[in-house]
Amino acid sequence: MSEVLEGLLQKRASLAAELRALDAGIAAYRRAVAPTKSAAAVHVNGTRPTMSLAARKKLSLLAKARWAKKRKEDKK
Repeated sequence: MSEVLEGLLQKRASLAAELRALDAGIAAYRRAVAPTKSAAAVHVNGTRPTMSLAARKKLSLLAKARWAKKRKEDKK
Protein backbone atom coordinates (compact mmCIF):
# COMPACT_ATOMS: atom_id res chain seq x y z
CA MET A 1 0.00 0.00 0.00
CA SER A 2 2.79 2.46 0.86
CA GLU A 3 4.41 1.74 -2.53
CA VAL A 4 1.26 2.89 -4.31
CA LEU A 5 1.05 6.01 -2.16
CA GLU A 6 4.73 6.76 -2.73
CA GLY A 7 4.29 6.39 -6.48
CA LEU A 8 1.31 8.73 -6.47
CA LEU A 9 3.20 11.32 -4.43
CA GLN A 10 6.14 11.17 -6.84
CA LYS A 11 3.80 11.60 -9.81
CA ARG A 12 2.14 14.55 -8.07
CA ALA A 13 5.53 16.20 -7.43
CA SER A 14 6.62 15.76 -11.04
CA LEU A 15 3.33 17.18 -12.34
CA ALA A 16 3.62 20.16 -9.97
CA ALA A 17 7.14 20.86 -11.26
CA GLU A 18 5.92 20.63 -14.85
CA LEU A 19 3.05 23.00 -14.07
CA ARG A 20 5.45 25.55 -12.53
CA ALA A 21 7.63 25.35 -15.66
CA LEU A 22 4.60 25.91 -17.88
CA ASP A 23 3.48 28.89 -15.81
CA ALA A 24 6.96 30.40 -16.06
CA GLY A 25 6.97 29.91 -19.83
CA ILE A 26 3.54 31.51 -20.21
CA ALA A 27 4.60 34.49 -18.09
CA ALA A 28 7.78 34.97 -20.12
CA TYR A 29 5.84 34.79 -23.38
CA ARG A 30 3.29 37.35 -22.17
CA ARG A 31 6.09 39.75 -21.10
CA ALA A 32 7.78 39.39 -24.49
CA VAL A 33 4.62 39.84 -26.58
CA ALA A 34 2.51 42.35 -24.63
CA PRO A 35 3.69 45.98 -24.78
CA THR A 36 3.73 47.97 -21.55
CA LYS A 37 1.05 50.58 -20.92
CA SER A 38 3.46 53.51 -20.88
CA ALA A 39 5.18 52.44 -24.10
CA ALA A 40 1.81 52.07 -25.82
CA ALA A 41 0.70 55.51 -24.67
CA VAL A 42 3.92 57.13 -25.89
CA HIS A 43 3.56 55.57 -29.32
CA VAL A 44 -0.08 56.55 -29.68
CA ASN A 45 0.28 60.31 -29.47
CA GLY A 46 4.07 60.81 -29.53
CA THR A 47 4.17 62.51 -26.13
CA ARG A 48 4.21 61.43 -22.54
CA PRO A 49 1.27 59.38 -21.31
CA THR A 50 -1.57 61.32 -19.74
CA MET A 51 -1.31 61.49 -15.98
CA SER A 52 -4.34 60.52 -13.94
CA LEU A 53 -6.01 63.00 -11.61
CA ALA A 54 -4.97 60.96 -8.59
CA ALA A 55 -1.33 61.01 -9.70
CA ARG A 56 -1.45 64.77 -10.32
CA LYS A 57 -2.95 65.37 -6.89
CA LYS A 58 -0.30 63.18 -5.25
CA LEU A 59 2.51 65.06 -7.00
CA SER A 60 0.92 68.36 -6.08
CA LEU A 61 0.76 67.43 -2.42
CA LEU A 62 4.38 66.25 -2.48
CA ALA A 63 5.51 69.53 -4.09
CA LYS A 64 3.57 71.59 -1.55
CA ALA A 65 5.17 69.62 1.27
CA ARG A 66 8.64 70.19 -0.21
CA TRP A 67 8.06 73.94 -0.51
CA ALA A 68 6.63 74.14 3.01
CA LYS A 69 9.71 72.36 4.33
CA LYS A 70 12.01 74.70 2.39
CA ARG A 71 10.19 77.82 3.66
CA LYS A 72 10.43 76.48 7.21
CA GLU A 73 14.19 75.90 6.83
CA ASP A 74 14.68 79.35 5.27
CA LYS A 75 13.05 81.04 8.31
CA LYS A 76 15.67 79.57 10.63
